[in-house]
Amino acid sequence: MKVIVLAVSGLFAVLALGCSNGTVAPTTSPTQTNATQPPTPRPIQEWQLQSISVDQDTVVVSLHVFAGIAVRVTLDGNRPSRVEESIPTLGFVFENVAPGEHPIEIKDVVGHSETASVTVEAPPPVDGESPVWLGDWIVDLDAGKVEFPPISIMRYEWSGETVYYVVKQCCDQFSDLLDADGELIGHPDGGITGRGDGVTSFYPNSLKGEEIWKLKQ
Repeated sequence: MKVIVLAVSGLFAVLALGCSNGTVAPTTSPTQTNATQPPTPRPIQEWQLQSISVDQDTVVVSLHVFAGIAVRVTLDGNRPSRVEESIPTLGFVFENVAPGEHPIEIKDVVGHSETASVTVEAPPPVDGESPVWLGDWIVDLDAGKVEFPPISIMRYEWSGETVYYVVKQCCDQFSDLLDADGELIGHPDGGITGRGDGVTSFYPNSLKGEEIWKLKQ
């Protein structure tokens, strides 16, 4: 009987020791999962750039709008003079835009945006009126800002277009023949031989010209 009691006591001791050294697996609550929530979808773009038109100094940015969403259009950072609505088209009108290239930005309230640019050409001069580049040059000439000013600038009608004949101070320098935009056409005379570049067949003595500017002595 004593042997049986000792055996049972030993068995309980072994079981107690085994439980004290064992590892208990942690339990996980269903609410403690690390599942990642799907991202919120971004709203679709409800407008599309249709066209950018230029009429002299007026620029119109036309948008095709698919839904009623607030869209802002700027040119050079400035808002339009007015907005013309012809649903589904909105025309953002910018008036009195200066000549040159101008950035355009289109942006809606949900974060969609688009950029573009437009170029406004300088208006052609009225008959008898000097173009902008020539007017600026004459201002610099009168102010003494040009280091080697010419003797004179003459305007002619030649081969169906307006040209400007610029005579230099020294006979060894080429004369210049410029088009209405101020671009060099060629050198009709002057230089060491006095015959210019030899390819520009412009003969001012046979034409009636108008003096635009003359060097003051």
